[in-house]
Amino acid sequence: MNLDTSLEELSWIPRPRILALRRLALETVGDLLRHYPRRHEDRREFRGFPREETIAPVCLCGEVAKTRLMRFGGRKIFEAVLEESGAHALSQPLTCRWFNLHYIQKMIATGQHLVVFGRVKRKGPRLLIDHPEFEVIEDDEEILIHFRRVTPIYPATEGLSQRVLRALIFRLLEEVAVAPADVPLPASLSNGEDENALRKIHFPQNNEQLRKVRDHLVLGEFFRMQMQIAAARAQNSARVGCRHQSRGLLAEQFIAALPFAFTSAQQRVFNEVKRDLQVASPMNRLLQGDVGSGKTVVAIAAMLLAVESGSQAALMAPTQILAEQHYAVLRNWLDPLGIRIALRTGTRQEDNAPLPLFACGREIPGSARVSRVGDGVTPSRTSSQIDEAPEARHSRRRLPHFEKPWAIYAVTIGTKKLRCLSPKARTIVLDALLYFHTKRFELFAACVMPDHVHFLIQPWPKENDDAGNVVFWSLKELLHSIKSYSAHAINKAERERGVIWEKERFDRYIRSQPDLIEKFNYILRNPWDSGVAEQNEDYPWVWAQEDERRKESPFPRDAETNARDACATRKEEDRSIPHIIVGTHALLYENVNFTHLGLAVIDEQHKFGVAQRAKLTSREPAPDVLVMTATPIPRTLTMTIYGDLEISTIDEMPRGRGEIITHLLTSDKLGEAIAFLREQLTDGRQAYIVYPLIDESEKLEAKAAAKEFEIWQERLRPFRCELLHGRVASPDKQSIMERFRSGETKALISTTVIEVGVDIPNATVMLIENAERFGLSQLHQLRGRIGRGQHTSHCWLVSSDKSTETITKLSVLEKTTNGFEIAEADWELRGPGDLLGTAQSGLPELKLGDLRRDAALMRKARQAALELLENDPELDCPENQRFRDLIVERQGQTFSQVS
Repeated sequence: MNLDTSLEELSWIPRPRILALRRLALETVGDLLRHYPRRHEDRREFRGFPREETIAPVCLCGEVAKTRLMRFGGRKIFEAVLEESGAHALSQPLTCRWFNLHYIQKMIATGQHLVVFGRVKRKGPRLLIDHPEFEVIEDDEEILIHFRRVTPIYPATEGLSQRVLRALIFRLLEEVAVAPADVPLPASLSNGEDENALRKIHFPQNNEQLRKVRDHLVLGEFFRMQMQIAAARAQNSARVGCRHQSRGLLAEQFIAALPFAFTSAQQRVFNEVKRDLQVASPMNRLLQGDVGSGKTVVAIAAMLLAVESGSQAALMAPTQILAEQHYAVLRNWLDPLGIRIALRTGTRQEDNAPLPLFACGREIPGSARVSRVGDGVTPSRTSSQIDEAPEARHSRRRLPHFEKPWAIYAVTIGTKKLRCLSPKARTIVLDALLYFHTKRFELFAACVMPDHVHFLIQPWPKENDDAGNVVFWSLKELLHSIKSYSAHAINKAERERGVIWEKERFDRYIRSQPDLIEKFNYILRNPWDSGVAEQNEDYPWVWAQEDERRKESPFPRDAETNARDACATRKEEDRSIPHIIVGTHALLYENVNFTHLGLAVIDEQHKFGVAQRAKLTSREPAPDVLVMTATPIPRTLTMTIYGDLEISTIDEMPRGRGEIITHLLTSDKLGEAIAFLREQLTDGRQAYIVYPLIDESEKLEAKAAAKEFEIWQERLRPFRCELLHGRVASPDKQSIMERFRSGETKALISTTVIEVGVDIPNATVMLIENAERFGLSQLHQLRGRIGRGQHTSHCWLVSSDKSTETITKLSVLEKTTNGFEIAEADWELRGPGDLLGTAQSGLPELKLGDLRRDAALMRKARQAALELLENDPELDCPENQRFRDLIVERQGQTFSQVS
């Protein structure tokens, strides 16, 4: 048996356990042995029961003295009272409680010994642990696996208890020959713990050995990551890029026409970008800056450098409203320079035409210094709606219970009662899939068989919710559209009625590159492998994106001449081609033809996956890339997710900004804020009042804007109040904002729709209800809507949650308005979370490493990787060839082979 042996080959593992292990994606011996403990408990000797509350969770062992089940209304509470061994007169029992978990009472009985883990709190005279992790200690032949040692605690799932997982891993370690770490380390990083590292991480002899072997394995994870990052930087530098040689006259004219001067930080960053644009290797730079620091004007100046050299520039934003805002700002500033600008979103394609959202002579949201946009706006074209076919009924069950942004799904839909699809019907089904391709999803591959259809899709963004987050088309909606559209067309073409499709069947959620390639090839080979078509026979109902790529485009996609040659050879009719194209995700997939893309600017880049950014930037010659974020990045992350980027930081705010004072307030003292708010409105100022919800929810204890609006009208009478949220119709939304902008409306009761794109210098007060429900970064973004004029502004954070965690979190905003300090505090409070998911970063997942706790190890791994590749770039030395596999792994972290 070795690490590659399938668990199914081991007869001593029961079939139900195999299925449960699969839910954790554990299929081989190596997978299970690399299923690392999330923590360890030292069960060699237990401390005595505490006499007071504990700040951190503690591990205790005791005997169950009594149990009871109590009912309060509709709630059930099960209690188990533990007594420590060797109890004496001063000993105090410990009560463990579980709420509405009726099955717990079947697992715990009087006289059992329990190991419990949790935070002890005091309630009256009693010491309690609510919902502790627990394990029943059974005196059997396996007791030494689970007790009287440093014991591993694993991430588990239903059907796999801690005892079962621990026993499985213990037996595997007994039977496998060697269990070394899976990542080789250079001598500068190795601490001698490589041999049998997997055995030691699961069952260490003591805490010191555990510390050393964990450091060794974490260094391996970090070293693999840093090798891939260093290789990505080298690979990008080796690409053929665009050398943007120009005098910079357009950028100079633009900067000179601004009604304000660049700050020294803006000028420094612009110079860094300018230097990058002038060299042949492609730029790959991250521009970070606080809210209102002036990142956009620096990006515009950079785009003008590219345009003057004969290239095109693209500006991609994650939402339509932000793309339209950028488009209007660019038009206002660049129309006088004769720059041709185009907008490309999923529902709007315009060239130098004003937009309804920013028309009617209003100031551009996002810039208090921008003047007006022209009138005469035509209504936008929205995507057509598909009529439902009454006879096309289908079930909406059997869909996955989880859906992730930018996930790829393999789906199979069968026909009702194995109805055979005629050639015409198969063509209709394929056309239906292609109809929604690039409208609601990206289609990678499809195969329409006589009685079923296979396809591989990636759902697209649909809209934005009230918090500004991207909402994707759900699989339920997509399958309903495909089935309804195709069923209606088939019945109409064949003059029949009735149900076409069987209940849809979710095949699988693609988790890895091999998984994706396997399914991709299966779909494309299905007609021949199943015998529906002979091996040399053409089957026209199979489709892949490669089929579209073979069609000749009317525009040259990849210019091979340099920027000056391209500019000099332009034909007269090409003068309508835009210099700058602004758009959303549509820039990735719609028929947007770049004649010579020289610079790609990506705003709010963290909302795009690595594969999506690659679509815009993977053409040849390679465009320069500038990604921007208003969410400052903790320093540790600049070594990881953003390790392949050069970092530019605008750390200085423009002059003339008013001070913002932040106040924390409990909801029972709301009257103080209301009195202050009325004073400000009397003095001629304006206010935002922000809520987390539009309507009340039975599931969430939070106030809602729609209900509270009438209350605020009474509180602030006679001042005019208006309600704004995501469900307000666009024309009404524009009218509301226009009245607020003109000062006619004094208070705006709103959801987070105001987080981006609202700039009212006279608005000096913001009151945020249920502030505990927002993240620190979002609160900082909301607070950035005030303080844009010369008056001192006030932000009131109102919370009904008086817990220490909430007070600590909100106090950060009370102490500072510096976005970089807030980002670091958020990092400390919140932790890494899923910041390194492969869907977002394209980097391998961390199983053991913690970016906060192990920052020093990350720095060591980074230094070792840089030194290694600097001294041996091709890894040709015999002792370094073992590291080549670490870099090869990067090929396959994105879906480039099919997308």
